[in-house]
Amino acid sequence: MIVDKFKIDFGPFAQAKKNAVGFCHNLFLSNAMDECAQQLVKVEQEYQEAALRNDEELMGLKKLEMQTYQSSLHITAYMFNEVDEIST
Repeated sequence: MIVDKFKIDFGPFAQAKKNAVGFCHNLFLSNAMDECAQQLVKVEQEYQEAALRNDEELMGLKKLEMQTYQSSLHITAYMFNEVDEIST
């Protein structure tokens, strides 16, 4: 873990630091949501292919995967809706 050598607690640089950290967190979450959405599209296509082949076992697995990705997107949307500033 890296600890700041120079604490910037007030002034314009403190606000700039806060904004930069918030921006980085938002970029990370946006990237994670994008990857999740891309995986959801991929799994939906695989589900459709399994349905065309009448592969019930694979359809069940893909449906579970779709629910997992959808749940991840829902919880992230709720988090964005409830929290104005995302921080870790």
